[in-house]
Amino acid sequence: MKNTPATTQSHSKLPCHSLHLALLAIASAALTAPTAQAVPPKYTLATSQVGISAESVTAIGYPGQMHRMAGGICVADFNNDTYPDIFIPSLGIAPNKLYINNQDGTFTDQAAQWGIDDTILSMGAAAADINNDGYPEIFVTSYGNPGLDNPQPGQCKLYLNSGPDKHGNFSFTDIAEKAGVNTVLDIPGGMTPAFGDIDLDGDLDLFVATWMFFEGGNRLFENQFMQTGTNTFIDITTESLSTPDRQEIIRGFVPHIVDVTGDRYPEILLTADFTTSELFVNNGTNKNGRATFRTTTNKSNINADFNGMGAAVADFNADGLLDWFQTNIYIANESRGNTLYMCQSIDALGDPIYQDQAATRAVQDNAWGWGVVAGDFDNDLDQDLIATNGWPGWPNATTRFWDNDGTGHFSDQPVTAGLLFNINGRGLVSLDHDKDGDLDLIFIDNQGPLRFYRNDLAIEDGFTNYLKVRLDTSTHPCLAPNGYGTKIYATIKGQTQLHAVHNNASYLGHSQILTHIGMSNNTQIEELRIDWADGSTTTLNNINANQEITVQAFHPVDYNHDAAFDFFDISTFVSAYHAKNPTADFNQDGFIDNSDIFDFINAFNNACTPPK
Repeated sequence: MKNTPATTQSHSKLPCHSLHLALLAIASAALTAPTAQAVPPKYTLATSQVGISAESVTAIGYPGQMHRMAGGICVADFNNDTYPDIFIPSLGIAPNKLYINNQDGTFTDQAAQWGIDDTILSMGAAAADINNDGYPEIFVTSYGNPGLDNPQPGQCKLYLNSGPDKHGNFSFTDIAEKAGVNTVLDIPGGMTPAFGDIDLDGDLDLFVATWMFFEGGNRLFENQFMQTGTNTFIDITTESLSTPDRQEIIRGFVPHIVDVTGDRYPEILLTADFTTSELFVNNGTNKNGRATFRTTTNKSNINADFNGMGAAVADFNADGLLDWFQTNIYIANESRGNTLYMCQSIDALGDPIYQDQAATRAVQDNAWGWGVVAGDFDNDLDQDLIATNGWPGWPNATTRFWDNDGTGHFSDQPVTAGLLFNINGRGLVSLDHDKDGDLDLIFIDNQGPLRFYRNDLAIEDGFTNYLKVRLDTSTHPCLAPNGYGTKIYATIKGQTQLHAVHNNASYLGHSQILTHIGMSNNTQIEELRIDWADGSTTTLNNINANQEITVQAFHPVDYNHDAAFDFFDISTFVSAYHAKNPTADFNQDGFIDNSDIFDFINAFNNACTPPK
C-alpha cells in the first residue's frame, strides 16, 4: 500500500442490506464537527503559470444554438503516473488538447504526440478505463467535422488508450464505430457522457445524455469487455430503461451513475432541461444478466427543477444519504432557480425520497447556471459547492462559492475564496494538480479563455489537514477500474463522512476521480471503511493526515492476494480452517464451521456473480 502508515486492515463480506443499516447508524449518530479555526480556500488565477493556453471559441457548424452551450473538459490520469491530466475537446477552431501533468505543477499539451489532436465539433467528454488495463479511454460527443454545410450524426469518438510502447510513448486510436458508440441519434446529438458499472460485472458501461428535441435521445450502452474480451458496447436503452413516468421527451444534460439506494447497483440521476429530469432506479440484473431500471421521478419528488443544467452528487448534511444538486436558471419573481434535492430516506421498496431545499439552504440563485462541482474546498470536514454561470444577454453573476457550515446550510463567499469574477461559464472541474492536498479548479468560458485557479489552502498548516484515497482494483477481476461504485466512510472524532466513488460529472465533463477528505485540524482518521461494489469491505484504522494512500482491493477468495483464483487459495483457506484461524470465518457469522467451507466453495465457483 503506497504511503500508508501502520494500520489494521480487514476484509469481510457484507449482506445486501448492510449498507442500509450503516446509513441508519450514521444518521442517528451525533455529528458535531470538532471546533477548528476556519480557513477559506485561497484561489489564484494561474493559467499561464501551469502552462495552459486554451480558448473556448466555437466554429460555425453547430446546430441551432449548440455553439453557445459548448465548453467541455475532463480530468483523468492518462499515463497512470498518479498525477491528473486534462483533456479539452475541440470546438472546431483548434484541435483537441491533451495536457499531460509534468509532476512539477505544470502541464504540456501532448495531443499531437498522442495522436488525439483532431479538430471536431464536440460537446461533452468523459474518460474511463473500458478494458481494465490501467489506462483510461476518452469518449467525446461530437457533431462532426467543421466546415461541413450541416453537422453529421455518427461522429462521436471513442479514443482507445494503447498505453506505452517499448519506447514509453503513448497513443490514442478512435474505435467508436467499431465499438458501436459512434452514433447517439439519427441526427447530431449528445451532451454529457458518463461511465459507470451498472450491472456490477467489473467493466464500465456508458450513458450519453442528449438535449436535442428527439424521442429516446438519451442512450445506455453496455460494455461487453467482461463477456467477450473486446472493446465493444451494445445499445440496451430500450430493454433496460423503462418508459419515463412523465410522458415527454427528455432534454438531457448531465447523468450521474451512482448508488443512492444502498443495494450497490448504481442509479442514473439524469439532470435535464424543461422539467424533464429523471431518476432511474436500478432493479439489479435480470435473468439475462442485464441491468434494468424503473423510474421513480414523481414518487421521489424530482419535480422542482425547471431548467436542470449542471449537477453534483454528495452527502451535504452528513446523514449518510446522497443528495443531488442541480444548477438552473434563476428567476426571482417566479421562485425558480437551482434545486438541491436532499435525500430524506430510502423507503421500504428501495426508492429514494427527496425534498428540494435549495431556497432554505441558500443555494438557489446562480443566475443562468451551468457547471458545478462539490468538494471540501477548505478542508473543514464538509462538502461545499462551486458553480459557474452565464448566457449572452442574460444578467450575469459572479462565480459562486457556497461554503457549507457542516449541516448542509450554505453561505456564498466568493470574495474570501478569491473567486470574484464573471464569465460566460460552461464546464467546471476540480482536481489536485500539484498533490498539495487542496482542490484546484478549471473553468471553461464559452467564447473566452480557459481559467485555471490554483488553491493555496494547504499553506495554512495545521488547520487544513486532508487525506486523499486512491483505489486500486487491478488485482480484483470483478470490480470496475478505479473503484467505481465504492462507498468510503471516514470517521474523524465521531463524525463520519460518506464519499461515493462514481463518474463525478459536472457539465460536459467530469472532475478527477479521487477521494479527497478534508480533516480540519485533526491529525488522524480513526476509521476508514471502504465498502467495495462486490459487498466486501476493507477497514483501515488510525490513518495519519496529509498524505495520499492507495488501497488495493482483493477478492474474498483470493486468499494469497495474487489476483488469481487457484489451488493455492484453496489450500491456504483449508489450512486456516484446520488451524481455526479467524480468517477462516468466511461468512463472518462468528463461527468457524462447515458453512464457511460451503460459502467459500460457492464464492470460488461464482467469483464474479453480481449480488442478488
